[in-house]
Amino acid sequence: MRTLFGILFLLSAAYLGGHPRVLRFETRLGLSRALASGLLFVVLGLLARWPVIGILNDGVLDELSPLLRLGLGCIGFFYGFRFDLRLVKSLPSGGGRLVGLSTMLPFVLVVATSALALTAVAADGEAPSFSGPSVLRDALCLGTAAALSNRPAHLYAGRRLMAIVGRLEELFGIAGLMLIAAYFRPHAAGTMWQLPGAAWLLLTIGLGAVMGAVIYAVLQTAQKGPELLAVSLGTISFAAGAAGYLHLSSVVVTFIAGALVANLPGGYHTKLRHTLRRLERPIVLLSLVIVGALWRPDDWRGWLLMPVFAGARHLGKRLAARASRGLLSELPAAASREALAVTPLGTLAVAVVINTKLLYPGGSLPLIVSAVLGGALLTELYVGFVNRRSRVGDVEGST
Repeated sequence: MRTLFGILFLLSAAYLGGHPRVLRFETRLGLSRALASGLLFVVLGLLARWPVIGILNDGVLDELSPLLRLGLGCIGFFYGFRFDLRLVKSLPSGGGRLVGLSTMLPFVLVVATSALALTAVAADGEAPSFSGPSVLRDALCLGTAAALSNRPAHLYAGRRLMAIVGRLEELFGIAGLMLIAAYFRPHAAGTMWQLPGAAWLLLTIGLGAVMGAVIYAVLQTAQKGPELLAVSLGTISFAAGAAGYLHLSSVVVTFIAGALVANLPGGYHTKLRHTLRRLERPIVLLSLVIVGALWRPDDWRGWLLMPVFAGARHLGKRLAARASRGLLSELPAAASREALAVTPLGTLAVAVVINTKLLYPGGSLPLIVSAVLGGALLTELYVGFVNRRSRVGDVEGST
């Protein structure tokens, strides 16, 4: 009964956390959503796992793993439905190089530094080995998360360009996660098929396209609010479950499905967008509760990896900002540098890491979770400091 009432409390808290009044209150306080509610629900997950409370113990977490997979599938579909091909076509000259610099430099730096750090802090009883496939896989996972950004475009000039850059960074993250899941297959009893990496890659794309076609066909008849809500959740759950059964990334499969649904013609776009906006916040918060319960903050190696990840990511973003100076004429130099260099981690970066942990449980993945969660907090604090300083500078300049 304690577990049942505890889960009901967490469900109610997630619903209230997505209420528009809560969002307006956070905006009024000047807090970002990741730093306010997101961190709070991660802490709630930690407390729920605490032995004194014992709501989310190992047995309950095993039973709730489909819920986490559903949450990851919903996050993938949310981001995929935002991806508009017209944004890519409207990318100005030099924009492709800008996106390449803002993704590849942080990716390369984080992969290199985190691989060295993971080799140095090998798991207990394991000899340090830089050539191990798990080290490369985990470093690639960290690099993929580092390339992603939650760009507060309203703070900078050229907000449309920053929105395009952010969407293409998301595409890079999805591609990175898809490659990891295809070429680093889990060696488990449930993996019935033995296929080369390229075949798993094509299977991932094909499954996402098929799921998108199914969702698109179902949406043609679901027009009412409750019916559309049930159909949306049901089809996303089906896509995420199919991906999980094949040991593929639920985030990637549902992202492809969402992008396909978003770019096909139809009269459902506005209603579905409104429905997804209502679903997104509670589902993300519930997923963060489970993330907090899976987190192992008592392992010092994760805290050691955190500044390595956050520092290498920021250095890569800063170098990308310097290298892209003068690349685009529509952005002032200062605004361009700040918009590229000072960017917090978004929900998709956390989803990439958690999805990797679901695919490959054990090993150094708990350290990766600690590094990304802690790195997200560090970058949020730094971005908040820079934004407050820039607002103070704007006020002093105007006076």
